[in-house]
Amino acid sequence: MASNITPSRLCAAGAVALLFAHPASGHHSGSEYDRSRIIEVEGRLVEFAWQNPHVHFTVEALPDAQGKRVVWDIETNSVSILRRTNATPENLHNGDHIKIAGSPSKRAPNRMFATNLLRADGVELVLGASQPRWRTTAMGSKTTWLEGGTATSGGLFHVWGTQLAPGARRLWRESYPLTPAAQKTFAKWDPLHDTVAPGCRPKGMPTIMEQPYPIEFVKKGDSIVLRMEEYDTVRTVYMSANAAFEALPKNRLGRSQGHWEGKTLVVKTDRIDWPYLDSSGVPQSPGSTLLEHFTPSDDGSRLDYTLVVTDPQMFTEPVELKRSWVARPGEAVKPYNCVDTKKPARS
Repeated sequence: MASNITPSRLCAAGAVALLFAHPASGHHSGSEYDRSRIIEVEGRLVEFAWQNPHVHFTVEALPDAQGKRVVWDIETNSVSILRRTNATPENLHNGDHIKIAGSPSKRAPNRMFATNLLRADGVELVLGASQPRWRTTAMGSKTTWLEGGTATSGGLFHVWGTQLAPGARRLWRESYPLTPAAQKTFAKWDPLHDTVAPGCRPKGMPTIMEQPYPIEFVKKGDSIVLRMEEYDTVRTVYMSANAAFEALPKNRLGRSQGHWEGKTLVVKTDRIDWPYLDSSGVPQSPGSTLLEHFTPSDDGSRLDYTLVVTDPQMFTEPVELKRSWVARPGEAVKPYNCVDTKKPARS
């Protein structure tokens, strides 16, 4: 018997609406952190790493009542997120006395996801948080994430960015029509310990389409290349079938063939070697087929996206998902430069 399962364990990466208050990466489950609580840690900044997939801080807290010093492992949003605000590591140095606030981990007593940081010089940084905590103004408050689209020419072929304003269209659903087999697989997923893409392991299709960073469509001979900032991902859409296309092996991004329906690029993808639909662990089988529609608005300010997933092994009916991007002047797909390390590299 099929069931309409609600994946209440959704990672914050998929729920990009939470980007400015909570963890916004699919490299681990955002469920690790208690988002209902904000705590503060004050002490010495031992080291920090301003990097993807997460900015990291190691902080030695001030002694407690028993004179004990606790070293905190703290992470926050990625450089790719923070570079689209005015938060920078400038004037932040190892050895500084700082104060940092964020959501505590449910998994470890000395881990936190940071939203605010008070530098030694008294300047506050908001690290993806929506409001300053200790000052009336703070670096990081100025952001392009909330900006809408601007009319542009070129149809599909330019850079598109994500708008995170309230009401902006997201990708994932709150529930999926899972088959009994999929229910069993999904039930094994532990949001506190399992992860779709640990460290710098790239995501596959369709999970990668959740990434909130800019994307760019480029003509390349008889194909269309889709560049995405996260993991420096490159998808190739073949616009004509040939022997080379037919021989493509299974891989995490699958095999994509496209055609035009008016101004809409329609892409069919199969041969996907990736076991997930999204970052919450919703399963996908090797027989999954994806059908995507990319449609620019008439004025070129917005790109609407529809994805239909057909996977009879995992879903009792096709799953339709939608999101959109906007055209913004100055937006660019920048190098991701992911650093795969659990311990922060010295800055």
